[in-house]
Amino acid sequence: MDYSEIAVYTTSQQSELVAYFLGEVCMDGVSIFDINDLYSSHSWDYKEKGIELAYDSEVVVKGYCNIEDTDRVLDFLRQNLANLHDAGSLRIEVRTVDGNAWVDKWKETFRPIETDKLVICPEWQSVRTDKKVFLMDSGVAFGTGQHETTSMCLQLMEQLPLAGKRVLDVGCGSGILGLCALLLGADSAVLVDIDPQATEVAVHNAAINGLGERTAVRTGNLTEQVSGTFDVVFANLTADILAQLYRQISNVVHGGTLVILSGILDVRLQQVLQDYCQTFRLVQVVQKGEWRAVLLEAAL
Repeated sequence: MDYSEIAVYTTSQQSELVAYFLGEVCMDGVSIFDINDLYSSHSWDYKEKGIELAYDSEVVVKGYCNIEDTDRVLDFLRQNLANLHDAGSLRIEVRTVDGNAWVDKWKETFRPIETDKLVICPEWQSVRTDKKVFLMDSGVAFGTGQHETTSMCLQLMEQLPLAGKRVLDVGCGSGILGLCALLLGADSAVLVDIDPQATEVAVHNAAINGLGERTAVRTGNLTEQVSGTFDVVFANLTADILAQLYRQISNVVHGGTLVILSGILDVRLQQVLQDYCQTFRLVQVVQKGEWRAVLLEAAL
């Protein structure tokens, strides 16, 4: 099946915000091609000769959509990108690509990602490290750990006492958050997403990391798929969706449950806190670029 590839040329500083706008309208995922990422980690075994040639001098953010949706996507982008400053050329290029071909292209540039305690490694590569290794195939459309919203969740997660905990990953995508929590000592994880393609990827990632027996992956909305309460909850979504899920998340916590929320643009942070601080105590806010993530504790 053919898709439209939408490429926006920007800067490292604004790439995450550009990716956010693309992600709002591109159904098949967003990738950021930034040559700085190639040199930011030393955890892979080798660097393929000439890999730098895959990168442009500007950061390139690419999204994919059905061909019939191209005009709508471009209209949305032009309206929103017009408000950005110090964002590079913001040149937009469109081309038609074969679905299998762009997946292969994305794999060429996906490198291992290192955090304080983990290395996120694509399953087709290998790493040398003393840290816990999370193997993954994100299916392109779901979280790889590269996005600032996901990396902030991992940063907060690594501070938590996870040993023996029951965790919930809401809108799990690739399953990276719930599954990494298991690697860091959690006892069990429930991963929920409304997208069956996401849960299929999450099941695969649980299996290749030997975590299948400790993981329950469910397709559907939170209310229908989850019962009981959890010790730790992750929700890396958007401010609007987090607002919609406030009551549902409040119903699956107990006193002392720790909740990490991410995917919040800085201008929406106070709105999210206004909702959630009815039930939760704010513990910490972290920021990367335009994005914010929060650690909350249930005060029931």
